[in-house]
Amino acid sequence: MRVRIQSSTIKGRLTPPSSKSMMQRALAAAMLANGDSVIHNPCKCEDADAATDIIQRMGSVVTKKENSLEITSKVSEAPKSIHVGESGLSLRMFSPIVALKPEEMEITGTGSILNRPVQNIIEGLENLGIECENPGKGFLPIRIKGGYKSNFAKIDGSLGSQFLTGLLMALPLRKEDTTLKVSNLKSIPYINMTLDLIKHFGIEIEHENYENFQIKGNQIYQPTEYTIEADWSSAAPLLVAGALKGIVTLEHMNPDSYQADKAILDALQKCGASIAWEGNNLTVEKKDLNAFDFDATHSPDLFPPLVALAAHCVGESRITGVHRLEHKECNRGVVLKKEFAKLGVRIRIEGDEMIIPGGDVQGGLAKSNNDHRIAMALAVTALASPSPIEIGQHECVAKSYPEFFTDLRKIGGGVAQFYFDSQFV
Repeated sequence: MRVRIQSSTIKGRLTPPSSKSMMQRALAAAMLANGDSVIHNPCKCEDADAATDIIQRMGSVVTKKENSLEITSKVSEAPKSIHVGESGLSLRMFSPIVALKPEEMEITGTGSILNRPVQNIIEGLENLGIECENPGKGFLPIRIKGGYKSNFAKIDGSLGSQFLTGLLMALPLRKEDTTLKVSNLKSIPYINMTLDLIKHFGIEIEHENYENFQIKGNQIYQPTEYTIEADWSSAAPLLVAGALKGIVTLEHMNPDSYQADKAILDALQKCGASIAWEGNNLTVEKKDLNAFDFDATHSPDLFPPLVALAAHCVGESRITGVHRLEHKECNRGVVLKKEFAKLGVRIRIEGDEMIIPGGDVQGGLAKSNNDHRIAMALAVTALASPSPIEIGQHECVAKSYPEFFTDLRKIGGGVAQFYFDSQFV
């Protein structure tokens, strides 16, 4: 099945889904707190479902209410296995957390996650004394036998912050103090998000310039209530839609958010879009758009919507941080170049820089390659294309934003669904 998007005028108001990154962290913290916690405004997507399944396997009882989850955590035996679905965050975050348990456990997943390397997870755990086996020879599954033994480890942060997030959540529960020396850390805003969230649950961690983390042991997660804020990653393509073809207002946004993808506002300002805040409501409106330079090293999930934006700007835009794209749902740098070429946009990759020429978008057929963020970026690109764009494998948006195409239609996006035989649905 594929979806066709045609040139449209965007106008309307939406509330983006809640943050799946914060949701997965909050579920892990609620599991680690011995007692009853409540998560308000929970995220509803496949990655959140995977994290919910993990904490249930680990012994938590999850009760769904109208707009909240009640989580009762209790000490229990570790399961023989956990399943992370296709969630890279759940894989990297929960691996150090479940390693607190002494029992042997297998970690596995499905789909694109099976193509993501796990060597850095294994090395990081082994540096702290965790026994690991890797039948997948560099990929899932991995088997771990928990029980941290070392009080010091060097962590390579060049591949991202998610594994460090798991360590920062797990290690305060050790009896001993732990020191982590972190080099070349990427996605620092996500570490700020983690530190802020665990502080809400009663955990304190000190660090020196994100390079030396001093983690006191014998800390206790306190059961509490936590509200998940709107997701800047999901908001980004909607904001680009407003900048390209009209005006959009997103409600219940946090202007002081720690989320890395709030940086989309910097790119929109650089290219000339109109941005206005009214309380927690954010409005972006189309103006004349010019090429921009942007460093996405700490916010790599912004690459797809930034490419959609750049494709309609006057001149060549440059986005830095291509090395962060290799191990996503697909190799995003390669796929963005390939799929946008089908639409007339000849992207160049030079070292760590992606160069996008503006003004050459045509209609055509492109594929998401089962990457939710690329599917959304292609849809937004189509809003200002002279001819319709059809997107194959668009259903993958369920990973983070199941209602994306419904919401796009609500603000004027010309969305029509087709079977592969082109029969209208």
